[in-house]
Amino acid sequence: MRCANHPRLLQDHPIRTDQMRFDDRHGLHRLALSCVALLLGASCQKKQTDLDEIQVQRYEQRMDQADLNAAPPLTPMDAPVPVELAGEAAPTESSLDSVIWLHIPDPDVAETAFTRRLEIGRFTSLVKKEYEEVVRDSLRYIAEIKRPHQVRLTLADCLRRALASNYQVKLDGYAPAISTAQVVQAEAAFDTAFFANVSRDNSDSPTPSTLVSGDRDTTLVTGGIRKLLATGAAVTLSYNLNRTDAPGFQFNLLNPAWTENFQAELVQPLLRGFGIDFNRAQINISKNQRKIDEQAFRASVINLLVTTEQAYWTLVAARRDVVISAQLLAQANLTYRQINARIDYDAYQTLLYQSDSSVKQREFEFIDVKNRVRNAEDQILNLMNDREFPLSAGVEIIPTDGPTTVQIVRDRFHEVETALKSRPEIIQTQHTVDNARLQLGIAKNQALPQLDVTYRMTIQGLGPSADRAFDQMTGGNFINQFVGLQFLWNFGERAERAGIRIAALQQSQAVLAYKRALDDVITDCKVALRNLDTNFEQLRPSYKGVIAASENLRSLEERQERKSPAELNTILNAQVQLATARRALLSSVVNYNTGIVDVERAKGTLTDYDNVVLSERP
Repeated sequence: MRCANHPRLLQDHPIRTDQMRFDDRHGLHRLALSCVALLLGASCQKKQTDLDEIQVQRYEQRMDQADLNAAPPLTPMDAPVPVELAGEAAPTESSLDSVIWLHIPDPDVAETAFTRRLEIGRFTSLVKKEYEEVVRDSLRYIAEIKRPHQVRLTLADCLRRALASNYQVKLDGYAPAISTAQVVQAEAAFDTAFFANVSRDNSDSPTPSTLVSGDRDTTLVTGGIRKLLATGAAVTLSYNLNRTDAPGFQFNLLNPAWTENFQAELVQPLLRGFGIDFNRAQINISKNQRKIDEQAFRASVINLLVTTEQAYWTLVAARRDVVISAQLLAQANLTYRQINARIDYDAYQTLLYQSDSSVKQREFEFIDVKNRVRNAEDQILNLMNDREFPLSAGVEIIPTDGPTTVQIVRDRFHEVETALKSRPEIIQTQHTVDNARLQLGIAKNQALPQLDVTYRMTIQGLGPSADRAFDQMTGGNFINQFVGLQFLWNFGERAERAGIRIAALQQSQAVLAYKRALDDVITDCKVALRNLDTNFEQLRPSYKGVIAASENLRSLEERQERKSPAELNTILNAQVQLATARRALLSSVVNYNTGIVDVERAKGTLTDYDNVVLSERP
């Protein structure tokens, strides 16, 4: 082959550009020139090649006009072989309740849930055998929380027993009864009072004259009624009987002498102590205090309901976490045994130590969750204070009510409006403000000068006997009348002015407490509603995460029949990931159910929500 034929060779056999994928056309040009130079060097075996520049330019023009189409991407050769799963593909959508029952069951139904997982699972024979071994160990661990004495309780049972026997509710229930008695005590100030006095005075004393008797025997009997009016006036009606005997004294026309009189007296304050509002202020204060104590008792009942429901769902969460921890511990033990069996073949000692560390950590978690179950049971027993289930009995409480996942739609404006009308704190502060207003009125009234008017009328009778004296008295021949004024004023009025200032400051303090209560209730209600919506929104991604983690673990377990030590460690991590996803779902469900209760508490309508009616016991 001649060197002169090389350019024609290039022209007759141009390079195909549709099989090359380059983004830079100048790079293609340089590659073509390099190929030409290489061919020339191989054929002519010359260090330098004389190339026609016109032909080179012609070749570059052809390359510029070529249609360079991008080649399709090549299939990577290092990608892992797709895993072939046994059975059909998993359904794309599962109900939330079924996922909860299947993945986070109560220990009482854990065996049924495990069996159901085995029935619907698409496992190979080896994976199925390993799962059965995990189930046996899990059930053995779960049995550690069981007690000989078991009791099944619904949420309604716990609430009913707590309301009937809780010591704190009984303790707080005395306050309204005491306040009711204090109202009666304040109203009793206007009750009619009967009074009576009997006295006998026998005196024998020397006298300077025979006209004066030294020996005198006096008997006095007094009786009557007294009543305080709403205006502050004090009305007194009294009857007096007086017998005077002077033995041996000859100068008395009547010896013994009987004196009888009937007296009516009215003392009416004109400044200090005057007015219906002032005189009934203590009654109104006592009534407000009774309402405050009633709302405090209602708040105590609401707090008991909230605490009991939270304790119930805490027990539900703790018991179901026992199932999660038991299965995770059983899986960790199985992985440890598999790695330990291959320690003489292909498992490193480091991997064995790592697996053993994972087992110990799972044991630590399982001990902790068992303790949380015991604590939750004792908390419920302490709230119920039921004689049938004493704290010393060691009862295993099995909650029979499952959590709900039904969405509850709330009107935020209506809920906040309801809270402002129903919350015990709002009602309490309203009555506290009213009491402060009444106390200020009392202080202002007490700062006034004392000016009292007194009217007294007395009808008298005298006779040698009681009958004769009574006849004369009823005849109305001897009537005495008295009218008087009493005035008192303190110079400077320091105590009175200080009392007014104290009452005014206390009123301002009560008003600020009321405003703060309004803001606190609004914030509390909004936060509770927002948390409820957040908890519901977290349900779907949490249960989707459980499904994804479950499928991920299954795919890893079925990747191949004989797992390498590294893959065993990967499976162990996937098991931890699945347990974490299950705990997240459990936390979301429990938080949603407690969030429903918290919204009703924030609204102040939890008693209505739980059908609890507060009544006064006779």
